[in-house]
Amino acid sequence: MLRFTVAAMLALSFATAPHAAGVADASAKMQFVKPVALRGTLGSDTIQMNLRTKAEFDDGIEGDYFLFGSSQKVLLAGEIEGEDLFLEESVNGTDVSGQWEGKMAGDVISGEWQSADGKISKPFQVRIVRPAGKSSKQ
Repeated sequence: MLRFTVAAMLALSFATAPHAAGVADASAKMQFVKPVALRGTLGSDTIQMNLRTKAEFDDGIEGDYFLFGSSQKVLLAGEIEGEDLFLEESVNGTDVSGQWEGKMAGDVISGEWQSADGKISKPFQVRIVRPAGKSSKQ
């Protein structure tokens, strides 16, 4: 399996993407123009993810996630191409600790997470629950 750094993925997408991104690309990217919170599972763990568009790249996204029961936030950065989502994570803010590869369908993203060394993989599925930072009364 090929592994790309976030910078390499972004450079590749800018070099190979057609000038008109298409409706699917625009629609997927619009999901993250304002920060959003997503909840779901990573393997058997419940997670919350917060994603937003990067200021310096039109199609780059960034954010973080945490496992419920843990206060440690893991940083995320990557991109969306059409319905495909590619993210790299970093526990320490410097080294890549894992990779996320998934597909968007409406407000759900599902796919596979893999450790940086490729020895561990887990399925994931998250759903957009609300704009990030806003509480919802239920």
